[in-house]
Amino acid sequence: MVNHFEKFTVNNISKRLNKINPESSSGQALKISLSHQRPFPKLHLLSKYQFKKRFIKVFPDGNVQGGYPRMITSLIDFSFIRSLVAHCYAVFGPPCYDPVSLFLLDLFRYIDGYQDMSRFLPVVLDQDQGRGYRTYAGISTDNIPCEATFSNFRSRIGENLYNEIFHVLVDIFHQLEMITFKILTHDGTLYPTLARYKGCTYFCQECQSITVNDVTRKVRNRILYRLNNLSKNNLGSECRVYTDCPSNRFPEDVKKPKIELFALRGVGSTSQRPSNSLSMMENQRKNKKILQYYSE
Repeated sequence: MVNHFEKFTVNNISKRLNKINPESSSGQALKISLSHQRPFPKLHLLSKYQFKKRFIKVFPDGNVQGGYPRMITSLIDFSFIRSLVAHCYAVFGPPCYDPVSLFLLDLFRYIDGYQDMSRFLPVVLDQDQGRGYRTYAGISTDNIPCEATFSNFRSRIGENLYNEIFHVLVDIFHQLEMITFKILTHDGTLYPTLARYKGCTYFCQECQSITVNDVTRKVRNRILYRLNNLSKNNLGSECRVYTDCPSNRFPEDVKKPKIELFALRGVGSTSQRPSNSLSMMENQRKNKKILQYYSE
């Protein structure tokens, strides 16, 4: 039996990434793509990311030893980020953090579910909990970046360049055939609720422009019905006017829905509330005149 998911195992992905991340004879990983080879101008850095392949162990329950940051940094060489942002840095000036380190820390924060840097950085600074983050990003306990460092980093490279980094990652997943761009699907869970769906699943071209005939007659019939049944209905309550659905895509066993055109409500003829039987009789006479008018 052919296993169609065999190509998504860690071993097969690692083999394919060897072609995307070729290694030189010295064993140092090269750039992911030859198009990202611009040298980074800064020689003195406060951190230094270096791609290193690490053993990845996946437990039967799907968890990864060391977490997903270990798996991602063990499979993908993020050194291309330096070439993408090289033009944003100058040769002269004080030392700065390796842009790869800052990007990876921000990526780790998102992967592990930290909402902001104020909650994530104390974990990075922790001697035990943050050891993995520091190792994978290439930073030391002596130079832990602060929140302002990440704000300055995003401001320096800009939103477009930040998105370009993600485009390179998307290209990697495309080469791994994990993204084909042929169809987009998502996973979800349905929960039963008391809500009523008022939409239509048979929307077609006829629904873009709906022609309604005899709108005046429909409104007139609704008003007459209310006036003829004053004892059953409240004159001030809302009544709605509907028309038939024009779509022809409905199966024979499915009833077409009614399309609501608009709603209207009757208003009393006097602004004051009736306080005696005389005013009530006057309102009844006026209602009879309205009924006679619409009956003609």
